[in-house]
This record gives sequence, structure tokens and C-alpha cells, in this order.
Amino acid sequence: MRQSDLHYIYLDGCNGGMRADRRLGAALWCAGLAAFSVLYAPQGLLTEIARDADVDPSRASLVVSAATLGLGVSVLPWAWLSDRIGIRRAMRIAAAGAAICAVSVPWLPSYTALVGGRFLQGIALGGIPALAMALLHNTATAKHATAMAGSFVAATSLGGLGGRLLVVPIADHVGWRVGLFAIGCLVAALMAMLIGLLPRPEAATHPRRSDASALTHLRNPAMMALFGIGALLIGGMIAVFNYLPFRLEQPPYLLTPDLVSLVFLAYLAGTAGSRSAGWLTERVGQRPILAMACLLMAAGGAITLAQPLYLVIAGVVVLTAGMFIGHAVASSMVAARAPSGRAQAAALYNISYYTGSSAFGWLAGFAWQHAHWPLVAALVVTLGMTACALAVVVRQPSDATAKACAGQSMTASRACSSSASGTSSTSTTTMPSSS
Repeated sequence: MRQSDLHYIYLDGCNGGMRADRRLGAALWCAGLAAFSVLYAPQGLLTEIARDADVDPSRASLVVSAATLGLGVSVLPWAWLSDRIGIRRAMRIAAAGAAICAVSVPWLPSYTALVGGRFLQGIALGGIPALAMALLHNTATAKHATAMAGSFVAATSLGGLGGRLLVVPIADHVGWRVGLFAIGCLVAALMAMLIGLLPRPEAATHPRRSDASALTHLRNPAMMALFGIGALLIGGMIAVFNYLPFRLEQPPYLLTPDLVSLVFLAYLAGTAGSRSAGWLTERVGQRPILAMACLLMAAGGAITLAQPLYLVIAGVVVLTAGMFIGHAVASSMVAARAPSGRAQAAALYNISYYTGSSAFGWLAGFAWQHAHWPLVAALVVTLGMTACALAVVVRQPSDATAKACAGQSMTASRACSSSASGTSSTSTTTMPSSS
């Protein structure tokens, strides 16, 4: 074959790889935007749902908690299913189920049915973040994998924020059910695009799995501490975002729901914080930054006790930044500390993270019911300080590879961990996205 023919074949292969990467990038954006917009959209509507369903705030928060709990418990089943039928087919099933739930759940007649529907919706949504990164590893070129992983996380952040912001003005005019249905229609369209855009992954060999790996991680005090930190931090943030609207719609603030929804813009501080986590850990170390992030959560919760609105908002910004920094560092440390059984370690962190979101988001409702915001803030401060205590007992990894992994993106961190152990990193389970 002539050299010129080889040159054209090479260029055609490069162009094909670029097209496949762009297709995969678009699919991941659809996945991130859709999954996390519908997951957290009801958070800005809890006051309206509570009034309409005649339930107390703690019961109203179950609309959010049920979905995150469903997502958490479905991580391992989706990983198991994808191992048997393929990642692409499993993601298509998840996307179709999520689309159906998105447009049907808002119309369930009773509050109990609504909570049950949201739990099923969370199970369907669990197949999106749980499999997206695995698809990325199997399909994207190595050159673009890390950047595309960061792009997916950005899409989840934008989806989580956008769902909270968009649904409130619609609900303010035509009711919360119509607002959720409108978001559901958008989500269904994005899921349909995701199904069409999903590329066919390359054939991959799955790593050997150790049935004892999960138990090994559960017996490791440092890993247990990291799992707990993730649960405590996300639980504190969800508690604030669930019940702060109830406070701001009462005297002396008397804000309308659409104005209260702007508080969710504090979420952008978390996005910036998670991006800065790598830079900070490279210069200071993982454990000090993790402890600092937990203290930020506690400090932010304490600041929200102030009466002036600008101080309340400042407190929310501080605790949100602390949560995202802490989550980024803790998830990176889990990846770096799992020389084997990384799939199980990631799954356990996922389960802990979303269970903490569900449990503490619900329990904070009882705090609001008994003593309103002072007790909610006290709970958030307690969660932050407990997480800080756990961060202090987590020892810094001594091996050079773990240090090199610190602060990197999820893709790079997992690849780094794989290099350290000499094993494959084609696991179908990933760390939770920063939403």
C-alpha cells in the first residue's frame, strides 16, 4: 500500500474518532442535564407541595429524599445489569424509564403515590450517572477522556441548578404539577436525544471481581470515614436547600417563591469550589483541605442564623462551597485508597452519599417542625463538625501514586489508581456527580 493511502486512512480514522467523541460528548451533556434537573427540581417547590398536600415540611421533603434514595440503592443493580447486557443497552433502558417517569409522576393523584413514583424515578435515573463514566472509558479516545469527564460533571451541575430555577416560575403561574410536568417534557426530549446519540462502545473485558472487596472496604476505618464524610456533607447541604425556602417565605422576609429560588444560585459557589479542590490539594494536601471544607460547612450553617438576608445568603454560599470541595476531595481519596475492588468502593461511596442526602434531608424536617431554623442550623453545624472529626482521623496516603491522584478529575483519579494496582479500570460504577 502506498504511503499516501496510509496517510488518508490515518486522517479518516482521526476524523472518525473526533466525530465519535463529539457524539459521545453530546450524549453525556443530555444525560447530565436531564438526570439532575428532574432529580432536584421539586426542591424549590416544597412549600407549595406541603400546602397543597396538607403535609408538614418533613413529609414534603420526601419528594426529594425518595428520589435520591432510589438513585442510591440502584447503583449496584445498574452496574450488574450493564455487565450482562452491555452499557449502551442498560443506559437506553434507564433513559426510557426516566423519560416515562418524568412526564407521569407529577400527575399521580395522592401524596403517597407521588413519593412512591419519585422513588421509582430515582431508580431509573440511577442508571445514568452510574453508567455514563463507564461508557466514556469504553468509547472516548484517551486524549479527550478527562476533558469529557469534566464536561459531564459540568452538565450535572448545570442540570441540578437549572431544574431548581426553571420549575419555580412556571409553578408560580400554573401550579407545581404543571411545573414539574414542563420540566418532565424537557427531560423526556433530552432522554430521547440521549438514546439516539449513544455510541456503540468498544468491546471491553471486565475486571475480575472479588466478592470480599466490599467487606474489605467496610472493615477499613479510613474508607468508612470517607464514606461518612460524603454522607454528612451532602446531608447538610440538602437540609439547608430543603427548608430554607420555608424560612424565607415567612416573616420577616416574606419572599415570593420565584425570589426564594434565586438562593439556589449559591450552587455556583459549589461548582467553583469543586474545580478549585485539585489546585488546593496539590499545594496543601488532601486531609487539611478536607477538614477545612467540613469546617466551611459548619461555619456556613452558623452564619445562616443571622437575621439580615445578605448574611443568610452568605452562609449558604460558604456551606455550599465547603460541601463541594469536601465531596471532590473525599471521592478522590476513595479512588486513591482502593488498590483493588474500586468498583465496590465507588458503589459504597455512592450509596453512602445519596443515603445521607435522603436521610438528613428528611430528618432536618423534624428539626424545622420543633424549633424552626435554629435547630436546622444546629443540625448542619453538627454534621459539619462530625465530618471534620472524621477528616482528622483519615491518614494521608503514604504512597506516591495516591498523592499523584489527589485532586484530579474522576477519570484521571481512577486511571491513576488502576496504574498503582496494575489492574484494569473498566468498572461500571462511578463516583457521584457534583449535584
